[in-house]
Amino acid sequence: MNTKAMQEEVFERVERLIHHHGPRLAGTKASLDCADEIFQELSSFADHVKKEDFFVYKGAFLGWIRILVFSYFLGILALWFNMPYLSLSLALFSLLVLTLQFFLYLPFLDRFYPKRRARNVYGLIEPTKEVKQQIIISGHHDSAHVFNFFIHQPKWYNLRTTGSIFIVIMMIVLSTLSLIFPSLLALQWGIKIFLSLGFLLVGQMWFFKSKKVAPGAGDNLVASSIAITLGKHFRTQRDHGAGLEHTRLIIMSFDAEEEGLRGARAFAKKHQEHFKKTKTYLLNMDCLYDEKELFFLTSDLNDFVKLDEKLADELVHIADHIGIKTKTQRQAFLTGGTDAAELAKKGVHATTLIGMPWTNKERSLVYHTPSDTLEHVHPKVVEDTIQIFNRWLMEKDLI
Repeated sequence: MNTKAMQEEVFERVERLIHHHGPRLAGTKASLDCADEIFQELSSFADHVKKEDFFVYKGAFLGWIRILVFSYFLGILALWFNMPYLSLSLALFSLLVLTLQFFLYLPFLDRFYPKRRARNVYGLIEPTKEVKQQIIISGHHDSAHVFNFFIHQPKWYNLRTTGSIFIVIMMIVLSTLSLIFPSLLALQWGIKIFLSLGFLLVGQMWFFKSKKVAPGAGDNLVASSIAITLGKHFRTQRDHGAGLEHTRLIIMSFDAEEEGLRGARAFAKKHQEHFKKTKTYLLNMDCLYDEKELFFLTSDLNDFVKLDEKLADELVHIADHIGIKTKTQRQAFLTGGTDAAELAKKGVHATTLIGMPWTNKERSLVYHTPSDTLEHVHPKVVEDTIQIFNRWLMEKDLI
């Protein structure tokens, strides 16, 4: 296979889609139109193509941030007016919203935000013989709000985010102390002053998210484009009598990954019975920037969802065999999630391939910024991904 030509095809498609549709926030016309253009290309080679619309609640996923800030501010006022019960209640409510909405990606706030239509698209390529398994290759075509903290003083990102959450937890602890020792005036004054100063850290979270939207080349249009190129490759192989014999391929582009994995959740819910009938694997991709940083996830969703370690190990072994350095890695707490999490919950053997540092302290400098353009995606990371997936697919089909 000519991986160089395939890489060039991937880049040309991403460039074209960004030129046609620009930034693509889920629930907007730009994202829907991008999905439709991907659908049209899938129609040119897939045996069956599908559009599946669902609803997304625009802005709900990150809505916890301003709730946390506002509740903390009210909690400070409550302390100064000697109402520690109210302060404690507000801090507990903030932590509850944070846990449900961000730690677990549950739709706690969705009903309070404007409802918008979003769109998953995918194509099926049937094998030459009886279907014994199906493999989904996926990315997502929506892009994210720009995160201001990744633009302004990104080295302080971890302190500003996790530090703010720590201060809210301290409000719970200190409000409780205030209730237990109401007569200790020095303690009361110390608590009020400390938590008031803490607002300097918590308050700046109000400006975490910009109204601007990132171009989303590496996160994550490149992944959707790789999936399409691999699909075209295997369809061509089949047409020349060398296709997969027992493996159905599903070439998938999710919407609303940046809104809390809502597209993958809608797809997983709709097709969970199909997953039970046919053994299903997911090769998901996200944030492919640098071939030197490639790794496969063994857990997801802030480390709360287990992915398939055996699958990840198989892919690392394949990569090593063809001279590509990769590894496995758990998803770090407070670093979010990928679409693999939602399918793994439904019994799919899933992993995500990532190509950038993925920790609270270090990520790509272009991630969720206006600089997430094609020039920051290394061509070799695309070639390496194609080689790994192609080799694994061919070997898996023989088992």
